[in-house]
Order: sequence, then C-alpha cells, then structure tokens
Amino acid sequence: MPMLKDEPVGRIRSMGEFFALANAMEQDAAARYVETARQLRAQSETALAEVFEGLAETERGHVREIGQWAEHEASRVGSALPWPIPDTFDATPDEMAGTKLLTPYQALASAVRHEQRSFAFWTYVAAHADAGEVKDAAERMALEELEHVSLLRRERRKAFHAGRLGGQPAGEGAVTLSALATIERRLADLMESGGDASAAREAAAKLEALHAEKPVQFSASAVPAERMSDAGALAEYLAEAYLRLAESTQDGAVLSAAQELAAAAIYRLGMLKSETRP
Repeated sequence: MPMLKDEPVGRIRSMGEFFALANAMEQDAAARYVETARQLRAQSETALAEVFEGLAETERGHVREIGQWAEHEASRVGSALPWPIPDTFDATPDEMAGTKLLTPYQALASAVRHEQRSFAFWTYVAAHADAGEVKDAAERMALEELEHVSLLRRERRKAFHAGRLGGQPAGEGAVTLSALATIERRLADLMESGGDASAAREAAAKLEALHAEKPVQFSASAVPAERMSDAGALAEYLAEAYLRLAESTQDGAVLSAAQELAAAAIYRLGMLKSETRP
C-alpha cells in the first residue's frame, strides 16, 4: 500500500491554512480526473471516461463539504497555501489516459491509492500540529479519507468482479479475527521492541477478545509463507485486511474495531515505509 512520496515540508499554523490546503487538494484531484476523462473521451474510451467523471464528481462533493465546514467554523477558504500540495497520485492525466492497458478496475485502484496517501498526509499533519484545533481538523480529514478509501475499494471490487464475470478471486478464503491476531503477534516479534511492537500485541489481544465474542469470518487472501518474516509485508497485509473487514461486516462493534485497527495499521505502515527510505 503506497504511502506519502514525500513528507510535508512544514506545519499548518492556522485553520485558514488548513482549509486552504484541504480545498486545494480536493480541487486538484477533481481537475485531474476531469482532464483524464476528457482525454479518454477523445479516444472514444467512453466506459473509462465515465469512471473518471464519477471520480471527479466525488471530489467536487468533497470540495463542497470543505466549504460548508469552513462556513460552519466561521472561517473562509483562502488561496494562500502554507506550501505546495503533496503529490498523492500514481500518474498524471496524460500518463493515465495514454496507457492502452487501463481498465476500470485499475482506474479505481489508482484512486484508492490516492485516498490512502491523502489519509497518510492528514495523519502526519495531525501528529505534528501545534494548534489543537488544527490537530482535531486534520484528524477529522484523515477519518474522512479513510471512509473514501472504503467506498472506493467497494467500487474497485465491483469492477474486479465485472471484469472476470463474477466469482471469488483466486487465492482467497475465509479469514478469522484470531488469524489476524496471530499475524499481529508475528509482526510484534519481528519489530521486537518499542511502541510499535507493543501496539501490535495490544491489537492482537483486542482481536482475540472480539473473536471470542463475535467469531466472524470474511474473505481475504492469505499471507504467502515466504513473506511471514517480512515486517513490511505483514503490515501491508493487515492494513488491507482491516479495510476489507470494515467493508464486509454488518456488525457495528466489528465495524468500529475494524476502522480503528485500519487507521492504526495504515499509520504504522507509513512509519515503516519512512524508516526504510534511504
């Protein structure tokens, strides 16, 4: 799961800067999708163009929500950015529209990765904010991006099934909360010590307790045996598994736990990625 390409170059110092940056990021996303759709329509790729037009409208909805939020907070969405918006996309509109191998599934997968990077960005902003109101606002944005991830993953999955005429993806099977707890403990052993290892063991205990009360199962792939000693692979698997669980459950307690575990797992994965950067 891709995290931030680069860390923010500074800190957001006020709610005015927060709203300006949040608005600019959503506007940029909408503009990128609109341009990609325009180029695809010019190539008579109507089905793909409609996917990107739908993504653009979703992003415009986010822009409207930010404007309403700012109005409620008696703030104004300004144009003075504290620093340039982060690059949270896989490719430019030209690159997306230029490939002949693009499918609706791949387009939605790219949008999912964009939302995941946006989540990581706002999580980072919240962790480094000096002002309490900026921290709270960034945490709210991070949670909203997490909801966007779940929605887009659901659409991506529909596109996957449509592309292969239905059926369960190969290599998937029933996964239990107890199985996820085992992987959390394995990850804790690989990290050996420190806050991340302790957090993984706490997550395992939470999963075991929830499993004893609600022995749910959901469909997911298994971790390849050769990756069981790769902390990064396990962290990525757990983040994906918690998002999958949140999408599939109808139980409120399981959903709440899955969302909390997903947020922690995505943040943990981002930290692991940053530690391995040269």
